[in-house]
Amino acid sequence: MKSDNLANYRIFLFSNSLLAFAGGLFGPFYIIFLQNFGGSIQQFGFSIGLMALFQSITSFFAGKYSDKMGRKAFLLAGGFISAVIIFLYAIITSLTQLYVLQIAIGITNAIATTTGYAFLADITKKVSRGADIGKYHAIVGIISALAVMGGGYVVGQLGYKIIFYFTATITFISTAFLFYIKEK
Repeated sequence: MKSDNLANYRIFLFSNSLLAFAGGLFGPFYIIFLQNFGGSIQQFGFSIGLMALFQSITSFFAGKYSDKMGRKAFLLAGGFISAVIIFLYAIITSLTQLYVLQIAIGITNAIATTTGYAFLADITKKVSRGADIGKYHAIVGIISALAVMGGGYVVGQLGYKIIFYFTATITFISTAFLFYIKEK
């Protein structure tokens, strides 16, 4: 990798490792959060379906416009908006609000995921792209797995609301590191 690309790779890897840690703390316990919130398994399915639907629809547009406008702006906007949305999970009071947040997080997930993969492709060499992306996913995945293992303890000790605040804060911080990436 060229030095700019290597620096971008390291920054992106660090940023997304922090994000994976934050997501791993709470992500797997979402169904329990929903049940404690008063939702049923049917409402859980509907809320996840809303997120997936809007993520799928938005992915095409996120990719198309990031090709024209650059990846960095999309990565920053998606990350900072996600931090706000995650914070809002701690203060919502109705299933309707939850559904709105699920739609919003689906949109921001599409922006982050689609432009993130495109950015990884942009900064890796064709001859080692598979290995570089594989290394990225291995590191991010291990960090996420460790957070999942510890997440149950943290949620059990501190509750859900503190996890949302913690996750939102880490999401904000991890996104701020993306200011240091350089686009071609």
